[in-house]
Amino acid sequence: MAIGGGRVLRTATGSPPRHPSVFFHMPKCGGTSLSEAMYATVPMQQRIGVIDAVSTRRAAAIRAFGRDDPRACHEDFDEGWRVFDLRETLMLQHMAWDTMLIHGHVLWSEAAHAHFGDRYRYVTLLREPLARTISNLRMAQRAGLVDDDLEAYLESSVARRHARVYLRYLAGRNDIAEDAVAEATGEAIARLDGFALVGFLDRQPAFLAGYRETFGVPLRLQRLNAAPDGAPPFPDRVLARLRELCAPDLAIHEAALSHAAAAR
Repeated sequence: MAIGGGRVLRTATGSPPRHPSVFFHMPKCGGTSLSEAMYATVPMQQRIGVIDAVSTRRAAAIRAFGRDDPRACHEDFDEGWRVFDLRETLMLQHMAWDTMLIHGHVLWSEAAHAHFGDRYRYVTLLREPLARTISNLRMAQRAGLVDDDLEAYLESSVARRHARVYLRYLAGRNDIAEDAVAEATGEAIARLDGFALVGFLDRQPAFLAGYRETFGVPLRLQRLNAAPDGAPPFPDRVLARLRELCAPDLAIHEAALSHAAAAR
């Protein structure tokens, strides 16, 4: 009802967002609430392109392996690059179709930036990396993607992907070799300049003000997709290892905070 009411209002008043946009939805950063608010700003006669997470995993698995299995190409696993390739194609299709708002778990695309970067404004929302990683771990445990063996988890490729979301998404690759992490971190930080708006989950008023200034429309946020319980206690050694894995994302997050402060 909130989305529909907002869209009807924008249609009746003839007041769409000033620019078409792509919302790069970083996992476990409050993006579900934000995307719902963004949908409500798009008039009925203009398109919203939702690059859905689960359906694209299923479609990628069908295309690659001939089976309808959302885990086969899940982003957390080794074949996750396949779902990101599919999502890039869908994003390009929506851009070529002049879709007003595109939203999804998508990686930075050089092709999209080269062909449509002067038309589309990029938006993302970030969260303190350690808290985000713990939230991602808890969600993966609830979904049965990882078990309760923390020692095995900490040494797994799944843990590295959970801890290095910003690195993967901004560098545009689902997996980055350890000897390439430093270079990729610099690349990811440089790409922050390509975003019209980078917000922070713990600084929502500033993000909402920036969104209204950039797009000329207000956002009305509701809290959706929240975790059902509090964060479990972890031993200090587990937190230390998670923080070590998060080092690239911590650097990117700090750079984004510096960029925001400079912009202010």
